[in-house]
Amino acid sequence: MTRWKKISLISVGTILGILLLSMLVVPWQIKKQGSAWFTENTKRTLSIEKAFFNPFTLTVEITGLKLTEQESEQPFVSFDRLNLSGSVRSIIDQAIILDRVELDNPFVNIELLGKQEFNFSDFTRMGNDNSEAISTAAKKPLHFSLNNIMLTGGSIDFTDQTSEKKSQHKIRELTLRVPFIGNIPCLTDEYVEPFLYMLLNGSEIRANGQLKPFHDSLETNLYLTLDMVDLAYYAFHSPIPLPVEIKSGILDAHIDLAYRISGTEQPKLLLGGELALSDIDIRELDGKELFRMPTLVLDLDWADLFQQDFNLHSLEIYEPQLYVDRDRNGRWNFQQLIPAQSTESLPEVPAESKATPTLPLLKIEQLELIAGQVHFRDDFPPEGFSEEVRGINLQLTDVSTHYEQKTKLTFKMRTDRELATEITGKVGINPPTADLDLRVNGIPLKPYYPYLAEFLTAPVEGNLNLASRVQYGADGNVQLQQVQLALHELKVPFGGKDAFSLTDLAITDGSFDLHQQQLSLDSVRLTGGDLRATRLADGSLSPLKLLRPQPAAAAPPTADDKKAAQPFEVKVGKVDLEQFKLLLTDAGPAKKPQLKIDELDVSLENLAYPQSAQSPFSLKAKMGKRGSIALTGTLAHTPLRVQAQTQVKALPLADFNDFLPENVKVSLKDGKLYTTMAVNLKEQPEAFTGSFGGRIAISDFNLRDPLSKGELLTWENLNLEGIKGEISPFKLEIKEVALSNYLANIQINPEGRINLTSITAAEQQEETAEPEESAKEPTGKKVAVAEDSSASEPPPDIRIDAVTLQGGTVSFTDRSMPNIFSATMYELGGRITGLASDEQMQADVDLRGELENHSPLTIIGKLNPLSKDLYADLTIHFKDIDLTPMTPYSGTYLGYVIDKGKLYLDLSYHIEHRKIKAENNIMIDQFTFGDPVKSDKATSLPVGLAIALLKDSNDEIHLDIPISGDLNDPAFSIMGTVFTMLKNLLVKAATSPFSLLASMLGGEGEDFTSLTFAGGIARLDEKQQETLGKLADMLTKRPSLTLEISAFADPDKDPEGYRRDQLQQLLSAAKWRELKEDDQARESREEVSISAEEYPKYLLTVYKEAEFPRPRNFIGMLKKLPGEEMEKLLLANIRAEDEQLQALAQARAQVVRDTLIAAAEEIKPRIFLKTVDIFQPPEKGVASRVEFAISSK
Repeated sequence: MTRWKKISLISVGTILGILLLSMLVVPWQIKKQGSAWFTENTKRTLSIEKAFFNPFTLTVEITGLKLTEQESEQPFVSFDRLNLSGSVRSIIDQAIILDRVELDNPFVNIELLGKQEFNFSDFTRMGNDNSEAISTAAKKPLHFSLNNIMLTGGSIDFTDQTSEKKSQHKIRELTLRVPFIGNIPCLTDEYVEPFLYMLLNGSEIRANGQLKPFHDSLETNLYLTLDMVDLAYYAFHSPIPLPVEIKSGILDAHIDLAYRISGTEQPKLLLGGELALSDIDIRELDGKELFRMPTLVLDLDWADLFQQDFNLHSLEIYEPQLYVDRDRNGRWNFQQLIPAQSTESLPEVPAESKATPTLPLLKIEQLELIAGQVHFRDDFPPEGFSEEVRGINLQLTDVSTHYEQKTKLTFKMRTDRELATEITGKVGINPPTADLDLRVNGIPLKPYYPYLAEFLTAPVEGNLNLASRVQYGADGNVQLQQVQLALHELKVPFGGKDAFSLTDLAITDGSFDLHQQQLSLDSVRLTGGDLRATRLADGSLSPLKLLRPQPAAAAPPTADDKKAAQPFEVKVGKVDLEQFKLLLTDAGPAKKPQLKIDELDVSLENLAYPQSAQSPFSLKAKMGKRGSIALTGTLAHTPLRVQAQTQVKALPLADFNDFLPENVKVSLKDGKLYTTMAVNLKEQPEAFTGSFGGRIAISDFNLRDPLSKGELLTWENLNLEGIKGEISPFKLEIKEVALSNYLANIQINPEGRINLTSITAAEQQEETAEPEESAKEPTGKKVAVAEDSSASEPPPDIRIDAVTLQGGTVSFTDRSMPNIFSATMYELGGRITGLASDEQMQADVDLRGELENHSPLTIIGKLNPLSKDLYADLTIHFKDIDLTPMTPYSGTYLGYVIDKGKLYLDLSYHIEHRKIKAENNIMIDQFTFGDPVKSDKATSLPVGLAIALLKDSNDEIHLDIPISGDLNDPAFSIMGTVFTMLKNLLVKAATSPFSLLASMLGGEGEDFTSLTFAGGIARLDEKQQETLGKLADMLTKRPSLTLEISAFADPDKDPEGYRRDQLQQLLSAAKWRELKEDDQARESREEVSISAEEYPKYLLTVYKEAEFPRPRNFIGMLKKLPGEEMEKLLLANIRAEDEQLQALAQARAQVVRDTLIAAAEEIKPRIFLKTVDIFQPPEKGVASRVEFAISSK
């Protein structure tokens, strides 16, 4: 044996020995050193049931390995068998090459102990300590090749010790088969085809594929299958608290994953396959239902995850149910899905990063949602709201986020309230666009009241249908076209019986453009409207009661804001209101008047805003049984212009009776208004201008008396023909005003109130009445009159060519008298022509009538009541008025009935420049009082005497009462002046009848009440005789008067005068006898006068003839005495006692009576001497007189 053979044998033997020894040493070292190392470095216990090493086959097999947790007997890692079979090529290729790797029933327990702290973290820390050495070694790659990798029966337990639930996840039946894997250059371009199977928490997961993990392309193709993955389980054990509870949910998936990288292209991670979700039940944390979905199927063609490019073949969602709730605090149930963020903790985003993010590229060939439901409940409104939306079907075809790609959309849904919605069309995502046809039918308004309760006090009922083409552009513009809106059975309550109802509202062919700010409606039609509204007692309107008061609005926009804001342009082709009814009530007045309009039809065309256009319009309506109103024409709103033709037929005025003010007590019983009028109205900056023309007629007019409830004013026809006028400046022309068969009924009720003055309430009359003291202002005093502010303005231009009155009747009844008085004027008619406000024009007046059909009345003259200053020049003749019907007045106020008498009036009135001058010539013929009447109201004045004073010899009374005054004087009144003069006449008849008589018969200025005599005288001088002659003439002209004569004597002055007068008469008688004896007496004894030279002679004669004792001489002869002594003796012996004074008074009365009779023999029967106490004359005046008193027969 050669040396080399020995050496070879020894070497082989040694090697075999070593190998054989290794079969014993290596397992022992594995078991002993491994256990010691784990115990020393990890505080874990490693136990190996058996270790086997075959150096010849390079096989290592370990069975029954168990590595415990730190300081615990709980297994951390274990397996039943690990078999590693090496290859001798490892030496040749200088790489780790294993021909086989087998692992049976491995088990790994993984526990999360804290934040980034696991039960294996002690190993990671050991790895971090050796990281530098590892990093240095890693600079030179280690080649390896692992072949025939087989893992079977594997298990992994994962426990989250940090969660309250101690969440656990278990993998069972883990199987992994890999034919080979390695980075040896000859293998890098070969596909690795692994296979994986496991039960993850009971759900099967399969995966296989083709990989080039160590090739530069890293090409990877994986095929993953997930079966019956229980999502609820993973949600329950989620390490992150979920805002919802996933009650149930199953995930099935078949996923194809491809990954490749290239030096010239971006890496690609492609994903494809199918995904299905079933039995999804998501609930709120308190168990309330949130979302349910039986099935969702997603068919993914492919998705480039790095490029965010997704292509789906289809996405199908079956019967999803969404539960939407809002609580009383206004919080939605889905808000809990959005995590709360604090704005304070958010970092500031750089400006350059605020750009709009790029949308992922997404294409879905078909997306379909089938039979979806939404359960909606809202407790936030006061009364709450709920809705069940069913039958939600959505189909989207060619969904794409690619630029300007369109998606075809079909959407349908319905609710339990029969609301149905259908949407078809196309939408775009990038940019957002839409072109849709929308149709919504059966929207009930009432159920949605809870959302309007904040603004409305009551629900609005109705059913709404809506259809429109909706377009949304990339520029954000919203356009609506072909808008169709229909509202049926609308009911809007205002409270009580007030409401608005509408049978139908139809809007057709509408359009809207947001950017252009244009709204256009082809037609708006409202049918069957019924409006019942009230103006309440506080002045508010009942429709406003539907609106709840709102907080004060924000400040109105400034002028700059308004200038910047462009108003919406609105155009409406036609608006029609058909068969409307209105019932409008005013609850303020006690009568609560109502205005009722039926069959109201309104039509408007060509409406526009803010531009103005000529809009034709028409209006028709009915009022009452036969009344109708019709208007046609055109209008424009800015500036306002109206051209209209108006026609009113048989409009019942009685329907407006309750609209009269409460203080107006008349009642419109009947009356029909007819009018045909053309109106042209135009708005100007200063005022409205325009014109009007046509005719007006009122027929069968009946105004009821406020007191007697009878007729106050009626007529058959009132026609205003040929009306023409202008608004500003105002001008009015009327061709003819004709009033026929009219009746005016004037009455005084038993309380003395005139029905005409009772038209307004007595309370108001009292409030507005002047105080009595102010009414007593002296007429002679100038009263300041406030100057009318419009005095400088010209009067309106008014012209009435003719006013015709025909068949008039004016009835007067006075029920305040004990015996009712009544009188009627018949056939009152005539014509007034040429009425005008021009001061230079006067109308001709010719009016006629008959009192009780036999006393004619005529009013003729000139009149201009329309000018600034009233002008009138009228003559009034009223003849043959029988006064016996006036007995109720004469009996009440004068105390006598009227036996007979007639009245004739000739009146003349001239008014110009506010000055009036009137002549009132009154003649009363054969006026005679009858029997007296007892009346508490009868005057105490001697009315009989007054009549007698006024009656002339023809038994006529003539009164001429002139009147003049200033109409500007508020204290001046024509009738007041006349009645004042008549009253003064009666007072004067009572207090100064002679003065009244003298003033009427030309003796004014003379005193006919008495005649004054010198003391002791009973003779009349020439002037007294003249006065008595005038008095006799007056008595002749007033045959109804009687004269009483009363004579008086003065006991102080008359005796002396009487004695001297008697002495004078004795002297005259002595001379007359002497003349008679000488036959020279040519005069009567009363006419004989005694001169001063003759006085002593005849004094002596009378003295000698005296019979009283006289002084004598001693022989018995009369002693001669001086004249003064004789005169004294004579005067002393003339008796002037009561008897002589009585005779003196009687003589005075007789001489007056005789003088009167001598002047007028016919008055003798009417002159009476009256016996009075002659010493008790009236206090005033001289006592020696004769008093006259006159009285009626």
